[in-house]
Amino acid sequence: MIDQIQGSPTPEQLISLEANTTLISGIGTPDANGTFPDSLATIFKGSFKNLEGHGYALELGQDDTAFSAYAGLLPSTDRGPLPLQGIAAMHGTFNVIEVGKSDGERRDFAEPETTTGRITLRADFRFKTLQGSDDTLKVDGEFSGNTVTGEVFFNARPATLAGRLGSDHAVGVFHRNDDVTAVIGGFLVER
Repeated sequence: MIDQIQGSPTPEQLISLEANTTLISGIGTPDANGTFPDSLATIFKGSFKNLEGHGYALELGQDDTAFSAYAGLLPSTDRGPLPLQGIAAMHGTFNVIEVGKSDGERRDFAEPETTTGRITLRADFRFKTLQGSDDTLKVDGEFSGNTVTGEVFFNARPATLAGRLGSDHAVGVFHRNDDVTAVIGGFLVER
């Protein structure tokens, strides 16, 4: 099947490839190089962090018609105490990577699709929520201590959120997979 993946497969080959496709996504712990132990052979890898070292890593892997997509928070120790009340607006960027079966005209089989953008999130320290949206990404999180959980909606489709909140920043990662696509992403926002 590897010969069919390289180049442009015929319509018949594409049907066979997509019928045998498996997709795995998850949130994991990257090593110092931003690599995840459960990832297949890397086809995309990236780390995104600020000057203080707060950030996240994303990795896509592929083995024949199997795809893996992992996102994780980079190690960080200086989270700072959180205020007990008040609202903080935090601005920054997000990155989303998709891979898997062909998706109409947007993406060919096994071709990663990247979306980047800017987002503003509001941390409400009294009600312990972290929320905000732009045209393609909506974050609907809550936090306990410094730990963020909840959901994001990328192109109106839900994904599982995990993250960290500090008094002056928030970092989060998310993942989703279905029968067509594995999706991973992350955001880093600061006051």
